[in-house]
Amino acid sequence: MELLREKFGDAPVPSSAAIDHETFNRLIQTNSSSAPGSSQRTGIPKFFTNRRTTSHLQQLLQREAYDAFSDQQADNVLSGDELDMLWDALIFDATDEEIAQEDRRITYTDYCNIKFRLPAKFHQYFLPSTFLRLLKEGQNTISICQYFNYLMRKVSLFQGRLDLGAYDADCDGYLTEDDLQMYIEDLIPQMNLDDLNEHLHKFYVCTAVRKFSFFLDPMRIGKISITSILLSPILTELFELRDRDLNADAVKTNWFSAYSSLRVYGQYLNLDMDHNGMLSRRELAKYSSGTFTELFTDRVFQEYQTYGGEMDYKAFLDFVLAMENIQTPEAITYCFRLLDINSCGYLDDFVLGYFFKGVCAKMVAFGHETPPVDDVINEIIDMANPKTYRQIRCQGKSKPKLHWVFATGSPSRTVALWFRLIGERHGLMMVAVAGYERDPCNRYQQI
Repeated sequence: MELLREKFGDAPVPSSAAIDHETFNRLIQTNSSSAPGSSQRTGIPKFFTNRRTTSHLQQLLQREAYDAFSDQQADNVLSGDELDMLWDALIFDATDEEIAQEDRRITYTDYCNIKFRLPAKFHQYFLPSTFLRLLKEGQNTISICQYFNYLMRKVSLFQGRLDLGAYDADCDGYLTEDDLQMYIEDLIPQMNLDDLNEHLHKFYVCTAVRKFSFFLDPMRIGKISITSILLSPILTELFELRDRDLNADAVKTNWFSAYSSLRVYGQYLNLDMDHNGMLSRRELAKYSSGTFTELFTDRVFQEYQTYGGEMDYKAFLDFVLAMENIQTPEAITYCFRLLDINSCGYLDDFVLGYFFKGVCAKMVAFGHETPPVDDVINEIIDMANPKTYRQIRCQGKSKPKLHWVFATGSPSRTVALWFRLIGERHGLMMVAVAGYERDPCNRYQQI
């Protein structure tokens, strides 16, 4: 107060609200005067600026510079003959010649001798950090087989990065859906897709790209990091089809095979009863022998993008990927969004009971007895073991536990199999939202 009296003298001291208002106005004026290129700037500052547009000539220059850099890096990739040369050098310097080649080892001195005996192109693969990374505690040698496998993996990733980078139109390290489609189209002649009709290549490319988008672009930003693609097992699954001698069982389980693509596309055509190229709620409800509840089907159309209230092929692919890979975090997130009817981030007793009542209606329709709803809800919460009391969340460390809530059986079954374990405890054959179920005596066939 003494300071205020010294400033204002005998004049009345302004109220705290007036002082706050004056302080706010001064801060606004200071912010406006300090803003570059603006003398009167008010309001909330921008937190996002659209990417600067470039002319066609600038884009060509950027592309040429990127291609030149890629060509320079491609010269450092070891060819097949060079890898054979490296393996022969490892064998020559390895100790214990009497043992099998894959069991031989080299010391750091041998490691350095091999490096200086090979051309300069090989030197980047003989760093001291590489030797230390493969060196086990208490030993002074590394396995030549382990080192060579590491080198093969590194060369493979390096080559894959260059191949994918050729389709990076913006040169920003990300691939859009269109970029991935061009990559898959160029890859088709190299893969074991002889059973796929050329007229179906468009749908095959869409099916293949959708798996990358579903698992590697969870935020749906429209592009995927090239690094994520390289480190993902999805790319390995795609490259498996380069093997012409791949056995039939592996082909059937591979999402990118012609068999799998025709199976999914055939499901879509069979569900499309009015042949308009889209799926309505009634048509999707027939998926998996029509064992989905109406509540679940309605939630699919409420939460995910539709066109005029109908689902297109891309949305159907997301749905199938979630149902067939229900144990994965991405599928759990997809299904959790459907079950979270209040958009509050957790499932409580009301939500679990709400959906289970729909399952009970299906059970009654198929002529089966239903267990008490409260017992089922309690056992589901016990299996999930949530950190917050009776609130099952889909985040952090609780996500793996949700596997038991969403799918306690085969991954090919769907969301309502979170009730399967409960049915086994009650000695009943539980009719889930979708899929096959049998009792322990194997008396029940496909529903």
